[in-house]
Amino acid sequence: MNKRTKKNQNETDDKNCLWVDDIRRHERQKKYFKTRKGKKALSRARKKYDEKDRERRRKQKRQYMRRKREKDPKIWRV
Repeated sequence: MNKRTKKNQNETDDKNCLWVDDIRRHERQKKYFKTRKGKKALSRARKKYDEKDRERRRKQKRQYMRRKREKDPKIWRV
């Protein structure tokens, strides 16, 4: 085993790696967003994100709709 392999085994550069603090933080956020104050903050954040760069947001939305229609062509039809 060389130094490079040993170094790579010890590093945790995996982006999907969850730590205990991350899980607790996520649970606290979920609990906060269920409150009136949290819902208001979340809606303000969404609105700010949507208005910040409208063209990019529209592009994201079109891509999302396109992916959904590829899976199920009749998804939004009554």
